[in-house]
Amino acid sequence: MTVKDFEITSYKVALGHGLNAVWGGVNIKARGYVACFGGDHRFIAYFLTDDSPVPGPMYVVQNRVGAIFLPFKEMGPFVDLVRNEKPIYAYLNSNRPEWNSIKTSNEPVGEEET
Repeated sequence: MTVKDFEITSYKVALGHGLNAVWGGVNIKARGYVACFGGDHRFIAYFLTDDSPVPGPMYVVQNRVGAIFLPFKEMGPFVDLVRNEKPIYAYLNSNRPEWNSIKTSNEPVGEEET
């Protein structure tokens, strides 16, 4: 089992008509993605079209990349989180890839970002 928890130091957002890719042998059709970078690892959230096949989440340890696959309508909150929170972390788990996620650290209630 490999678990990687890393601070996201930069990200890239892409929107388009046919952002297709192959993951786990599945040809996905995405309208957008958010790629999060930290050190030598990446975590990518793909936001799929309604007619796209949906592979399970994965963490490819040898490539140092994890991915999740979500409906396109969920892209807004994901972008909001990476754009407005700091610090933010990615969590990748090779045995339980369904736990792959981004998260903040503990923050006091009512804290405002500066």
